[in-house]
Amino acid sequence: MDILSTVLVIAGIFIALAFNFSNGRNDAANTIATVVATHALSPRKAIIIASICCFAGPFVFSTAVAKTIGKGIVNPEIFTPVLLFIGLCGAVLWVNICSNYGIPVSSSHSLVGGLLGAGLAAGGFAYIYWPTADMFFGMVKILAIGLVAGAVLGTVLALIFKDKVKTFCILGGVVGAVLSVPIAMITVGFKFSGLLAIILFICVSPILGLIVSFLFTSILTRILARFSKHPTKLNKWFQRAQVLGSGFQAMSLGGNDAQNAMGIIFAILVSAGVLGADAELPLWVILTSALAITLGILSGGWKVIKKLGSGITRIMPYQGFSAAVSGGAVLSFMTMFGVPVSTTHCAAGTVMGTGVTRGVGAVNWRNVRQMVTAWIITIPCAGAVSFIAYMVLSLIFGF
Repeated sequence: MDILSTVLVIAGIFIALAFNFSNGRNDAANTIATVVATHALSPRKAIIIASICCFAGPFVFSTAVAKTIGKGIVNPEIFTPVLLFIGLCGAVLWVNICSNYGIPVSSSHSLVGGLLGAGLAAGGFAYIYWPTADMFFGMVKILAIGLVAGAVLGTVLALIFKDKVKTFCILGGVVGAVLSVPIAMITVGFKFSGLLAIILFICVSPILGLIVSFLFTSILTRILARFSKHPTKLNKWFQRAQVLGSGFQAMSLGGNDAQNAMGIIFAILVSAGVLGADAELPLWVILTSALAITLGILSGGWKVIKKLGSGITRIMPYQGFSAAVSGGAVLSFMTMFGVPVSTTHCAAGTVMGTGVTRGVGAVNWRNVRQMVTAWIITIPCAGAVSFIAYMVLSLIFGF
């Protein structure tokens, strides 16, 4: 490599690690918001425990997410240190803007948007891994089957319990469509990969988190009703259990989100000729990426923590435990299949789910709408920043 290429590779690695730091700073809320909101731990202790568990995450789970980021979105043939550097800058800029305003945004999707924008500017639509026709229509078929089955089951339940048929039919359809995705992945091995999986799970992951958390909290509530004579003791027990749940969620975050920087650093090294495309992920890449997101968590993201911990719904200790365990379970499942889902989406969905068990009015839907809006525009906004930056710099420097 010449001097310029070497400088770009080193700068790209540092920016990738800075992205993971920003990721941890924003996503700290996902792992400790509920445990802080219920006073199970002080903010400082919660962050320290979450940091340790997050660092362990990449070593507990596989590195499949890193491969998706590095190879499954944009054709690696057009990867250059410059392209990856610009894509990272767009992602880091968007994440930090949202963190400063206390908006729990998806760092993973910011990175996807940054890579897409730079990739489109460098190579056009032909170099983006769009879903194949078989994958797309297979997804539509699975969602349709789930939608119909859920709607039918919802209608039957409404008739049995003499409730509103239309409401149960719609809710059943939505739940059925969402649940059909993980069911298809487990039972028939259907692969939702690449860009299709990322876009699909923007919708699926928060709703799946909501469903799992709602069901888990509902079951937990019925069990706890038998022990309602001693609510104080139960609160203390669940405050302790929350610590374990929060640790599990932090480990899941590290296993999924820490791999974002790993995938980019791997792509940078391949584009510079340092590693082969089929090479194994170096240990130092895993260590530095995990360390960067851990340091980000240690720096805190207090505005985001406040928004997620108390801005959506009021959290009791047993609900905090339920939300943390549900979020960790959903994240772990997605990480196994190499899908870079949003930890933010999962966490917000589980907090909503546990809140809805007290009634729809228990959730602050105004804050939810603000977060959902940020989720929807994240990929386009980060992509636009990277696309414009690449076009402008290419005109100036002629690359």
